[in-house]
Amino acid sequence: MSTIRARSPAAYWLALPAALWMIGAVVVPVLLILWVSFWGGRAFSPASPLTFDNYARFFGNRTYLALIGQTLLHAATLMAICGVLGYCIAYFLMVKLRNAPLRTALFLAFIIPFWTSALIRAIAWVPFLGVNGVINRALLALGITDAPVEIFLYSRTGISMAQVSLYTLMASGPVVYMLAQIAPALREAAMTLKAPPGVVFRRVIFPLTLPGVVIGQVLVFLNVMADFATVQTIGGNKIALLSNLILNFYEGAQLRAAAVVSVILMACMLIGVVAAMRVVDIRKLGG
Repeated sequence: MSTIRARSPAAYWLALPAALWMIGAVVVPVLLILWVSFWGGRAFSPASPLTFDNYARFFGNRTYLALIGQTLLHAATLMAICGVLGYCIAYFLMVKLRNAPLRTALFLAFIIPFWTSALIRAIAWVPFLGVNGVINRALLALGITDAPVEIFLYSRTGISMAQVSLYTLMASGPVVYMLAQIAPALREAAMTLKAPPGVVFRRVIFPLTLPGVVIGQVLVFLNVMADFATVQTIGGNKIALLSNLILNFYEGAQLRAAAVVSVILMACMLIGVVAAMRVVDIRKLGG
């Protein structure tokens, strides 16, 4: 057991390297983006006056305001889908599957694809979603459709399908951890008292795994909000969300507009995390 007190000088010295790294890698870049978002005048220079005109132009555009709502709705949809799928996978692996070697094998098969780059996995969806892709060929072979369906590639549907495959593990992992912490005796005691399986799940299992659910939802929310690569790869130039709007502004050398959208995106993400932390004490995840 450590003998270092929480507020002793030694504790502060030990925390100093991590604090310096956080300041240099996180705080300073965020402050620079915030500073650029307030640049005014015609000259793009650090000497430009600070003004709210950049934000006024953004919020004065109804298309951009609608884009904020569409991005939040898209993130909420992905959170719901990934949350349900992730919980089902975690519950099956940790509760229903009794064979430990098979559980380990299935879990490895589940996580190994996530060892590759997210961009590579997003690009890998293109041959599946195209007009002549695997999905359309399967639908034609089964006689479900008479002609190729065009709603998969370059659409919000295709983006959602790819992102569900990318982020379901993030929703499932914390739940797996929380389920592993639940003593089997709790479920056995509830069933001994004649509690139906649905009641056992609702009154015992789910409340104990709620911190893991919230952590998973936060991870999915943050990654979906910041994911521009999948939106750009699967959606092309037909679908716009806040994340790839930043990329479009940057490629057009509109750095002040890109900084404004970046600040708004970070604000939305921060509000979402704060709201999630008020739902449940996520510190229980490590308890």
